[in-house]
Amino acid sequence: MKSRTDTKKIGLLCVLGLGLLLGQGLQARAQQPQSAAREDSLTKATEYYYQAVLAYRTEQPRSAYQLLRHAHALAPEDGDIAYLLGRVAADLGREAESLPLLELAYRADSSRRDYAQALVSAYFSRERMQDALRITEQLAKADPDNDDMRYRLVQLYARSGDLKKAIELCGELQEHFRRNVDAYAQVTQMKIQLLKMAGEGSRIFDEHYRRLELFPDDRAANYDYALYLIDRRLDDLLDKFLKDKQRQGYLKPSDAVVLRVHQAVDRKKYADAERLLASVNQDTTLPTEEKLQLWALISSSQQEAQNALLQDKYLPYIEQLVELDSKAALQYYVQLLRYKERYREAIALLEPASKQRADEPWVWDEYFQDAVGLEDEAMIGRVAREALRYVPTDWRYHITAASDLYTAGKREEARIALERACQEVEPKTGIGPGRILGLLADLYASGTKEERAKADEYYEAALAAYDSDPEVLNNYAYRLAKAGQELDKAERLAGQAVKLSPKAAHILDTYAYIYLLRKNYTLAKLYQRKALDEAGESASADMYEHMGDILAAEADWAEAERYWTLAEAAYQKKLAEPDLEPSQAEELRAALPTLKKKINDAKKKIQRPQR
Repeated sequence: MKSRTDTKKIGLLCVLGLGLLLGQGLQARAQQPQSAAREDSLTKATEYYYQAVLAYRTEQPRSAYQLLRHAHALAPEDGDIAYLLGRVAADLGREAESLPLLELAYRADSSRRDYAQALVSAYFSRERMQDALRITEQLAKADPDNDDMRYRLVQLYARSGDLKKAIELCGELQEHFRRNVDAYAQVTQMKIQLLKMAGEGSRIFDEHYRRLELFPDDRAANYDYALYLIDRRLDDLLDKFLKDKQRQGYLKPSDAVVLRVHQAVDRKKYADAERLLASVNQDTTLPTEEKLQLWALISSSQQEAQNALLQDKYLPYIEQLVELDSKAALQYYVQLLRYKERYREAIALLEPASKQRADEPWVWDEYFQDAVGLEDEAMIGRVAREALRYVPTDWRYHITAASDLYTAGKREEARIALERACQEVEPKTGIGPGRILGLLADLYASGTKEERAKADEYYEAALAAYDSDPEVLNNYAYRLAKAGQELDKAERLAGQAVKLSPKAAHILDTYAYIYLLRKNYTLAKLYQRKALDEAGESASADMYEHMGDILAAEADWAEAERYWTLAEAAYQKKLAEPDLEPSQAEELRAALPTLKKKINDAKKKIQRPQR
């Protein structure tokens, strides 16, 4: 009879559609008598497991990871917990930690297919091909009709060096897919690659020919055969093939022209290739995507640089394709214009497209990037606001819209916009969500006493979503330092920020400031000098003031007075800026009296040096 705890667990997971994560292990465990302490540990482990599953389902892998670690510590032999912890660890890039957990789960129940497949993937990623092969062979034997498993076996045989077995298995799969044109083509391409690796290129012709016999009217099969003849320079066979296939109706005249384009490129006869492709550029029976690829092929074949942009002389042909088939060609064309920094031309096309094809996310992505490239702040904001109506899951648009509100002095509206972004942005982890939460934390940190109390909660949430954003790490560290709280933690956070952005002046300044508070004046001076060097003429008043504070702590009053004077000049310069926000101006004016007092005190110290 199952315990009440396990019955609740199974019921909840079934409701969540996660029954496969449970499997047999928990049910078997429930039937075994347990001591009171053991039962209590298992109950707690189960609770952590529930919470982890929910966190994993809602794309919070770091939270799931921490919960599963607690569960695993309480129930170290539980296969379900080890399995899910292994998967989450792998998702977080902790492969070394993941593998032993997946092995533990598999040992706990080797009949579980999900355990076995996860372990195979882990072995594969760590180049342990023989181990992966051993388990995959067992899976294939237990389920001989599983085509995915046989595909994986082909890969593993090839990666482990047994090309003969891999080729034989491809042959079996070909027989299995004799009536499935796409699957047969995929297996044949795989087999051809294996034959090349095995040095059996003489058999490749037969593979193409057999595929054509089975599927004589398949355009892809005809193309692949013709391309093979071109590659082998079997021009007489190619001429006969093209004539025969056109006569039989399996290839159109435009198909023959396309294949002649490939032949001309292979022979480096680029003028012929251009002429031939231009002759069919407006032929609507040919796929637009194929013509785009051919123009790119002709262009790149003449250029030494990899990933070179399409040459300008071919742009008129792309414009033709946009006019003929905007749906297929527009995205390629505007991307090309953006790469060439021809932002206005791209925007001229994207402006109407944003109204006609507003439900296509790529339109807004391109429009936004072109506005950024043009450095038109008003356009960036407008595009972001419009994009949010159709792509509310994209964090970039939320941050841009909220930043515009904040810049306009609408602090509360900016906060509400960021709160809404937390709900709408997908996924919930990564740099975008982390940055949104970090901006919310910054807002709260600069607010009322009640709001400041919430700031740390949002900084923690930001780091849980993405722990490698130097701005979030820096701002959190600076907040703790200014509040005189948890200086150990502030130092650690600031250190992480410096590692991620070692040349960012404001981040170096934070690190130096924390060392100043900790009275480590040597390191404080070192990092403050680095900050000033990196900032150059754009050094802030804070940076100069912090350097003065460090020097004053070392009783170097002359140098301290010099840096504080530079800080005062920087404050006055900032106050003279016409677009300075009123709140910033008020903050700067409030800081000036304290700074002036420091300067006066330093002058007195210089005039009457201490004995």
